[in-house]
Amino acid sequence: MLERVFPVVYGVELKDVLTHEDLAVGSYRFAISRLIPQMTRAALQTHKKELMRETPNFAKQKFLYRLSRSGYEKKWGKDYVKPDVGTRILSSLLRYMPKVGPFKGLAFNTPTARTEDLYIKSINTTVDQYRAFLRQVPTKKFALPNLDLDSGRATKATEYSLSDDSYAKLLARLSGGKFGLTTPELRDNILAFYSDPAAPINTKKKRRAWQNVLTELDQLKSTIPITRAADDAQQ
Repeated sequence: MLERVFPVVYGVELKDVLTHEDLAVGSYRFAISRLIPQMTRAALQTHKKELMRETPNFAKQKFLYRLSRSGYEKKWGKDYVKPDVGTRILSSLLRYMPKVGPFKGLAFNTPTARTEDLYIKSINTTVDQYRAFLRQVPTKKFALPNLDLDSGRATKATEYSLSDDSYAKLLARLSGGKFGLTTPELRDNILAFYSDPAAPINTKKKRRAWQNVLTELDQLKSTIPITRAADDAQQ
């Protein structure tokens, strides 16, 4: 499905972005299923006392209710992984390992009450919004807004430097393929993003990169996009 949808949305083939697709997917699955949970359990084992000193507020109570053990077991069973001997050994190593050089990222700072509140509220908001989206699906009027998932604001030029950089990279990749898979929707989206030439777009900080953007935009404007039914992505 991802291979079918990718060119419809981005105008490039998935293999052009993930050169070694199986390796990328395998690495992702390993990180999600084993590496991150193992490191998380080790961190919790190491800093359990600091993390248990908080007094739950209303938002936290709602958050904890959603993640209650009884609810988890009822939904998924009792086969969750508890800290084993390996995790305890790893947590001990993390506790005494000097947090310098490549291990600097392992340093742990107990979150402040405000940071914890922001995190908990973000999870609650995410769950509430996800449920609202699910209720829209049967109505056949479901549409995801084009929002920056980091900031929550509408995606547009200058809103987020990484968005500026991503659009420049996408435009360069499409230009390299002679805009062969560019749909009218993608073309309109890119041109709308760069509709204000005076905007302080992050790419302008690099003269050559911005000149490339201007050249590629001229190419895009003179390109006749392909007509591709949205249903192609669902076949």
